[in-house]
Parts: sequence; structure tokens; C-alpha cells
Amino acid sequence: MLKLACLLAFVAGVCVLQTQPALVAPWPWLLAGSALIIAALFWPRWRWLAVMGALACGFGYADLRAHWRLADRLNPALENQAVEASGYIADLPRDIRFGTRFTFVPDGRPDLPTRIQASWYGKPPPVHVGERWQVQLKPKQVHGTLNPGGFDAESWLLQQDIGATANIRHGEKLPGFAWQTGIDRVREALRSRILSILPDAPYRGVVVALTVGDQGGIPNDQWQRYAATGVTHLISISGLHITLLAGLMAGLVRWLWRRSRYAHRLGAPRAALLAGLITALLYSLLAGMSVPTQRTLLMLAVTAWGLWKARPAGTFTIWLAALTAVLVFDPFAALSVGFWLSFLTVGGLLWAGSARLGEGLKWHGWVSTQWAATLASFPLLLIVFQQVPLVSPLANAVAIPLVSVVITPLALLGLLDPTGLALHGAERLFALTDWLLQWCERLPLNLLTLPAPPAWAWLPALLGVLLLLAPRGLAGRLPGLVLLMPLVAFKPVQPDDVTYRVTVLDVGQGLAVLVQTRQHALLYDTGPPPAGQRNVLPTLRALGAARLDVVIVSHNDNDHSGGAADVLNAVRPAQLLSSLPADHPARQLQVPHVACQQGQAWQRDGVHFAIVWPPADFHGDDNAHSCVLQVSAPGKPPLLIAGDIGAAEEGALAASGVLLPHGIVVAPHHGSAKSSTAALLDATAPRWVVFSAGYLNHFGHPKPATVARYEAAGAQALRTDAGGAIRINVGDSVTISNERATRQRYWLAAPAPAEP
Repeated sequence: MLKLACLLAFVAGVCVLQTQPALVAPWPWLLAGSALIIAALFWPRWRWLAVMGALACGFGYADLRAHWRLADRLNPALENQAVEASGYIADLPRDIRFGTRFTFVPDGRPDLPTRIQASWYGKPPPVHVGERWQVQLKPKQVHGTLNPGGFDAESWLLQQDIGATANIRHGEKLPGFAWQTGIDRVREALRSRILSILPDAPYRGVVVALTVGDQGGIPNDQWQRYAATGVTHLISISGLHITLLAGLMAGLVRWLWRRSRYAHRLGAPRAALLAGLITALLYSLLAGMSVPTQRTLLMLAVTAWGLWKARPAGTFTIWLAALTAVLVFDPFAALSVGFWLSFLTVGGLLWAGSARLGEGLKWHGWVSTQWAATLASFPLLLIVFQQVPLVSPLANAVAIPLVSVVITPLALLGLLDPTGLALHGAERLFALTDWLLQWCERLPLNLLTLPAPPAWAWLPALLGVLLLLAPRGLAGRLPGLVLLMPLVAFKPVQPDDVTYRVTVLDVGQGLAVLVQTRQHALLYDTGPPPAGQRNVLPTLRALGAARLDVVIVSHNDNDHSGGAADVLNAVRPAQLLSSLPADHPARQLQVPHVACQQGQAWQRDGVHFAIVWPPADFHGDDNAHSCVLQVSAPGKPPLLIAGDIGAAEEGALAASGVLLPHGIVVAPHHGSAKSSTAALLDATAPRWVVFSAGYLNHFGHPKPATVARYEAAGAQALRTDAGGAIRINVGDSVTISNERATRQRYWLAAPAPAEP
């Protein structure tokens, strides 16, 4: 029991470190922890000191590893400078919008990080893993968009050991290949073969993902469906696939070994263990030894070691030992949602298994297993994503046997099949699987969406899950439902002294603004195409604004309207106000549309909304037609969101006399040089200005001269590129916060905006 407590304490120490706003000196923690463990060994009466020592060691060890990893970051003096470097491509390149992205490992450059995420835009030459290149880089510090409920790119880059991002301006291929990428070159060759055999197949991206672990070829609409049905864990070389394939090979070898002449030298169970572990290793290598496959391999190795030693150990002991081994190998795994989903799901199944769920009819055992897996992952999905696919048990009950037992082995066989029939068969079988998933997706109430619960709700939810999955005969299952209530019944309540809330989302070089009153919500613009799914929708869910009254899309510019179709398709607001043309994708979604026009006005919860531009008879380009929204309430600072209107439109708007002073202005055109004229500043006399712009964007927005004009007018400047999403509560007083300062994690540095 003491050993298990020490393992738990070590895991807890690693996890606590990953929640810290800043790193501390690791050596005092490691020395203190070691001293406590040694003291416990010499004084048995004080054995409990070992638990405290393990906690301190876990914290100090993770702290030390974090110090090492953060030390391998870009020198700020090189940021946004032209840097010549030679090196090699370390992973499979993948296509992105307007270019190609890959991991670049520079040679012998101590002033550059060991690994750089490089993007080559325009029309780059063909690049392949292992190739050596001389390139000119324009590196940036690790930096990503940051929003409530949104994806933390900086955390992901930390987990991947990426020390900088960079754009490649030009490059020259060098002779030779990097020996370190031998396996990845095989993977790329296999990917090319699959794509040549399945050139137009709609699910060829899934076949590639199941065989060589590259998910870049799966279309976005397919990913959305897999997420909505809860089967994303199957669309990769996942722990489940590795475990099942290792188990199948172990079973086959055990059956054959018993009948071989070598059975007297090595027992069939041990031969099966070796075969299963070797199969898992080979399949993991085929996946590029990604972090998730490394975790699975470690778990299997720990389990196999216990079975090889023939020392009986409880399932919880094996589970906890595997968890500890993974965190020793990679303490940054504690930051991965996938890591916790896999371990908590397996832990839930093991806990529920003590009730012998499989007794009785086979279908009953399978249904019980699906129930246990869904319930075990329910709290984490709701806390992190604010969504739980209610059809997941049904979808997984169909997809797991098909994908893991039939499609994946058939696709792997296809790598050796010269005819290509096996690959075609795997692709067509997955087409059948996806047809079933589409049917599941169309079921009513297929997806539960709730606001982000408070941080403290996870502990009672965990206890509730343990009670609900408890073995038969144990009392207290009903209280388990009560303990889940804070998770599902939480609803954000606007404080009495707040009249309306403004959240200027961090969508990079674009714009998206959420305005919430007590009972209603409005979204102004939707950011560029990736932002709709990655930034806007998660923020709406996290802030309890999944239902919108109005979506305003200011004008037909990709950085303002690119995410509109995704947002409208997911949210279905009561009305769309825009200046978009009739053929825009957002206008094809059966959402009632009204063209923006000066004079439109409405009230919600005592807050007045008015469209103050463009006039009915106005003629101009897309930017000039931007819908301009003004939000006001009696005695409160107003809000003005001006889209991308230019200097002439600002002058006409200022002359109209409708603008209210002493409030918040979301800077027109992201703070460009010709925007935010003296006429606009004189009419609004802003106290705060928000610049929504991408970090070190190539336009140089906001321009220093524009920022200076606002500061000279007495306005406090707020920037999404520096602080992430900006949240402003307007009421009896005005309170301002940004996501970077609110979240506070040691990897979330707050770099000062640099000159482009």
C-alpha cells in the first residue's frame, strides 16, 4: 500500500508542477524529497515520510525537465530576423493553407532551438522527410492564440519539444539524407504508395492515418463528424489499435508456439509476450514513435514485465505503474488531454471490471463496457471541451470492432499486398463505417453542450464517477449522480453590477468580438477560416454563449468572414446581419439574413445596439461597406466596433453625430496606418482601444503611429497579440482582463509586441 501511495504522490507532484504560473528552483525539491525517502527507509515508524518525499520528487523532477525544455527556446534577439541555417526535415511534411509545414532541425547552431516548426508559404519546392536543406528562416518565439476554452498551441508545442516557429523565405537542397530519419523515410514511401493506389478515394486519409500515423490528409468535415460521434481516438495509430494488434499477434504466437519444437525451451506465455511487445514496437515505429504511441508502448512494457516476472499484481497496480512510467519518461504528457482520456478511460474500465461487467449475455457485457468508458471520460470532456457526444457509446460499439479488428489489420496487410486490393477493401469498409457514423450524427440530442464548469467541479465529478461505476453491492451509487450535478448544472451568471460584457477574441490577424448581456449574446465577425472551429466556437461554449441572437459579419474579407460558415452551421443564430454577397457560403445556410444598414437598432436587457454604418445609398468597396456596430447603455461607457472602414468612412461617420464619446473602440482595420483618423478619435474620445492583430503579422498591425495617436488621445491600448483574448466588463465600473494573465502557466510567456 505504501508503494502505491508513493507512486500516486509522485504522479500528483508532476501534475501540480504543470499548473504553476512560473517555475522555481528544482534542486531544493529534489534534495528534500530524496532526504524524506531516505529517512523513511531508516526509520520505519516514519514510513509516511516517503509519500511526502515522492510528492516533492515528482514536483522537482517535472520542474527540472521544464527548465531544460524552456532553455531550448529561441533567443529573442533573433526573433523576426533573417537567419541562414542548414539542417534536415525531421518529420513528414504536411500541406497547410498556402504552403507546407514540417519540423526543421538545424545543424550546429547553439543560438537556435533544437527543433523548429517551419512553414514554407507560396509555391515551395517538393520537400521530403530526411532531406537536408540550406534555408533562410525568419524565426519567431513560441506564440499562439489564446482564448477561453480554446486550444493552447503553446502547450502543444511544449509537449512536442518545439522551441520556435519560423517562416522559410527561400532554400536550397543539399546532398544526402539525415540518418536519424530512416524510419520516417520508410513511412513517407508507404504514404506515397497508399495515395497512388487510392488517388481519389474519399477515405484515403483515414487509411494513411491507420497505417503510418499521418492524419494530415483527413478533411475537416470528416474530423468534425468523428469528434461529434466520439470516435476520434480510432482515427490514428492509437493505443487501442496497438494493444489489440499486439494482443492478436500474442494470441497467434501462443497458439503456434505450443505446437512447435521450441516450446520446452521457452514457455508459450513468454513467447507470446515477446511477440506482442515486438509487434507493438514495430507498429509504434510505423507511427513515427509519436508521443501517444510512446505512452502506449511504455504501458505495455510495464504490463509485460510484470507478467514475465510471474509476480501477481492487481490491475490497479499495473495501471498506476504504467501511469508513473509514462510521466517519468515524459512529464509533459500531463498536459495532454488525450493522455488523460486514455488513462482515465482505462482506469474506469478496470474499476468497473471489478463488478464483473462481462457476466451474462455478451451484448450486456459490451453495453456495460461502453457505459463505463463513456462515464469515465465524461467529466474531462465537459471540463475541457464543454461537449460530450451522447451517441459515443453507440458509435464506438459499431466503430471499435470494425476499425480496430477488421479495417486496421486489413490496411496493414495492404502495405505488403502488391495488388492493392487490401487497401481498397479497407477504404471501402471504412466508407461503410462512416455511413453508420453519419446516421449516428443525425440522431436527435446527439451532442451535449454546456458552459465551462468551475475548476472545483472536477473533484466531486471524479468521486461521482467512482460511485456510479462501483462494484455491485456497494452502497452510495445514487449520491454519485448528485456529485455530478455541479458539472452539468452550472450556468454562468453575470454579476449585478455588470451591464454588458465584451470579449475580443484572439484569432490572429482577424477579428471576432462577443458581446453578452444578462440573457443574450451577439457575435461580431468570425475571424479567418481556422478560427471558426479552433477559437470562436470553443469560446462561445466556454462562456455560455452557445445560443446567439445575432451574428454580424462586417464585410466580405477573409480575416473577418472566413469562419462564418463554420460558426453559423454550429450555432444557427436567430439572424445574420452582414454586407456579404449572396454567393458567400455563410449566406447558403438557411439563416435569416438582413443587410446591414445605418439606422437599424434593437435593445436587449437594457442595452442598446445600433448599426451606424453604412448608409442605405452608400457605394464603395468591401472594406468601406463594413457594418459598424455601436453598443451603449445609460450612464455606461459605449462600445464601437468599426470593422475595416477607411479614413473617408471614418470622417463621414464622425460628421454624422451618432458616435458616443468616452468608451471602448475596437480599432478599425486592426490599427493600420491610414485608419483611426483624428476625426474618429475626436468624435469618440476613447478611454480604451483594442487592437485585434496577429503576433508579428506581416502587415505590421497595429502601426506604431496609430497606437501613438490613441495614446495621445488618452486611450489605454489593449492588444490581442500580446495578451490573448481581451475581456471587458462594463457596468458601474469597467474591469479589464486578458486570457494570458488569467490562465497563467509557466510556458505562457507574455512577449512584448515586437516590431515586424
